[in-house]
Amino acid sequence: MLNYQLTTLDNGLRVITAPVTSTKAVTALVLFGVGSRYEDKTENGISHFLEHMFFKGTEKRPTTLDISRELDSVGAGYNAYTGEEYTGYFVRVPSEHFTLGFDVLTDMLLNSKFDAEELAKEKGVIIEEINMYNDDPKAKVDLVARELVYPDQPLGRNIAGEKDIIKNMTSEKMVAYKNKFYTPENIVVAIAGGKDSVDWLKAVEEKFGKLPKTQKNEFAKVTEAQTEPAVKIFEKTTDQANFILGFRSIERTDDRRPILKVLTNLMGQMMSSRLFIEVREKRGLCYYINADQYEFQDAGFWAVSAGVDLNRIKEAIKVILAEVEKLKTDLITDEELSRARENLKGHLYLNLEESMAVADFLAEQELLWNKIEDPEVVAGRYEKVTREEIRQMAQEFFIPANLNLAIVGPYKDDEKFKEILKNFK
Repeated sequence: MLNYQLTTLDNGLRVITAPVTSTKAVTALVLFGVGSRYEDKTENGISHFLEHMFFKGTEKRPTTLDISRELDSVGAGYNAYTGEEYTGYFVRVPSEHFTLGFDVLTDMLLNSKFDAEELAKEKGVIIEEINMYNDDPKAKVDLVARELVYPDQPLGRNIAGEKDIIKNMTSEKMVAYKNKFYTPENIVVAIAGGKDSVDWLKAVEEKFGKLPKTQKNEFAKVTEAQTEPAVKIFEKTTDQANFILGFRSIERTDDRRPILKVLTNLMGQMMSSRLFIEVREKRGLCYYINADQYEFQDAGFWAVSAGVDLNRIKEAIKVILAEVEKLKTDLITDEELSRARENLKGHLYLNLEESMAVADFLAEQELLWNKIEDPEVVAGRYEKVTREEIRQMAQEFFIPANLNLAIVGPYKDDEKFKEILKNFK
């Protein structure tokens, strides 16, 4: 059981403090409930761009070098990340340097200058990041899949944005976006790890307590109107075919999430999983293959990702669909169920050995579910999953009307791929 305390400040900001006696490291994570799906089409990429700009200097620390040099001087780990529904900033330091690390982190978030000259330079950085993703077939196919499943919607757009929009971004737009979404009721601060004499809660109150209370913002709901299998190809000269094959599934808050987690694990998250054995080990069709879940507050997508031999892509797709079909018709074995449950539990407990993972585990639950459950409770839900529940979930969601295939490779014609999907019942 994790030792933590949840406190809500008067302005609505939530603070989680979690001392961990087994480590001398401490992580401060500030999680904001805003990401790319909160953007309209004309500002696509602003959430991610804003994340970059917080590292470009404050009045107290005028440049990126001033920020990084101060954190590097105490061996800190620090970074940020942007998703569809949240953005996170963290610093991890030895516990005796918590005050310094937290001061730098909060100075960035509360006092960044958004200097126009720095903004202009960072546009080049962001554009090269976009180029990097576009040049990497494994990353590009993820973007193609998003466009296929959520066309003309925020969830279907590149989190990094579009080049033309990035080029026209201004400091004024960024500040307005920050003021709209980076508000107390949209913030969870989690501090976890080794504790010294510093009062963590007091430190958070001193930095964030004076932020004015505002209204919580909402995002546009997903529209889903698919009725038959769909294929989208991005033609590119490559040495292997990268594809994502998947089905629309449950939203993040669905009570059946533990069932899908166990199903996903046994299908493609272990070297002993069904897809790894069938596609890689038995047939040598790929180097990487895995199953995963795209999870959102009001939608979900279950996906298999793989990079396969260009001339054997149809074989690979057929093998994967055959394995999916088995889930619908045959009960998994008791041994498979036990292995998947224990694997999920093992990863959960082992990950929580580290202060960053503890902070992330607590903050995400509070932000996305508005409640925090102990690891034992989460693990207990995996234990309750049955073989019949796995089959029922496969039967309900792994159907032609939910089926999608995104491909990056040297292919022009999508008809041969549509034919394969049409044979899936």
